[in-house]
Amino acid sequence: MPSDDVKRMEIDIDGRAAPLIARVNRRAKRLILKVDPTAGEIHVTAPSKRALPEAIAFARARSAWIATQLDDALLARPFEPGAYALLRGRRHLIVHASETRRPVQVEDAPMPRLIVGGAPAHLNRRLIDWMKREARKDLSAAVSRYCKELGVQRRSISIRDPRSRWGSCSSEGAISFSWRLIMTPPEILDYVAAHECVHLIHMDHSPRFWRQVKALGIDARAAEDWFDDHGATLFAYGGTKRREEAA
Repeated sequence: MPSDDVKRMEIDIDGRAAPLIARVNRRAKRLILKVDPTAGEIHVTAPSKRALPEAIAFARARSAWIATQLDDALLARPFEPGAYALLRGRRHLIVHASETRRPVQVEDAPMPRLIVGGAPAHLNRRLIDWMKREARKDLSAAVSRYCKELGVQRRSISIRDPRSRWGSCSSEGAISFSWRLIMTPPEILDYVAAHECVHLIHMDHSPRFWRQVKALGIDARAAEDWFDDHGATLFAYGGTKRREEAA
């Protein structure tokens, strides 16, 4: 991206200086404002270079909302009994079953619940490990499906916990995903899987790339809007850093 399509600066948010990154995305239909909960950065996207000043003004005008987002980022949401976890887009109550280790169980009645056994001190880690395995299962199935439809070779995938992207595809065809996608609705996970599979054909975001994504029956705009609205909050789940610890 040309350097004049990206502007970096600091803006005042509730009495503190916060880094703002304003960039141009000519596919954007509107101004888009995001807060990165881990880096503490504000990202604003404009549909053209001429609209960058408007985008920066838009971010400044939303300073109260940004302050709330930055504060919420310090509030980790560890997986613990009585708390809630997102699984495939649905909230599930976390229930500790017993001290005996047992596979995590999913119950739908009388309400969505995740039943976790083992020592309470290890519940957060055990549930994260289980969710990583569920993410691998769902993403492997999605990758197999889209690779078959695209007529490309199925590649192995890796499941990680990146802080800046939901999926990636290297020039050698290695595909990696965030385990946190298991918390998103299935159609959102499918979008990321399809996106990375199309990169096996087009290693760019050209019009050809987006036409191919659309041909797979994927609503990219709706998925990107979902991430704009909800993506940042997913990084707090499974964390153990409390506000008082971060102060």
